[in-house]
Amino acid sequence: MPTLAITYQTPEERRAYERAIEFVAEMHRIGLGAPDGGVIDACESVSLSQGRDTLAAAIQARAEGVEKKSTPPAATRRAARGGGRGRS
Repeated sequence: MPTLAITYQTPEERRAYERAIEFVAEMHRIGLGAPDGGVIDACESVSLSQGRDTLAAAIQARAEGVEKKSTPPAATRRAARGGGRGRS
């Protein structure tokens, strides 16, 4: 059986890849099990639901990344007083 190797940077990114793989597998199962004429509706319903969850996770990850990169208060105060680098 073929295998797939995925490189990721964070545990969150790994979970996102795992969810994507599960999503594709679920779409195949739903498509095969849906009644004639109902494949699109069945797959669309699940994809919209899971898409919202994926979007929420992406937004949360972005917000956490911004919080980690935010400027520490002491550096902000120093810059406001004109004490930034390069000034004498």
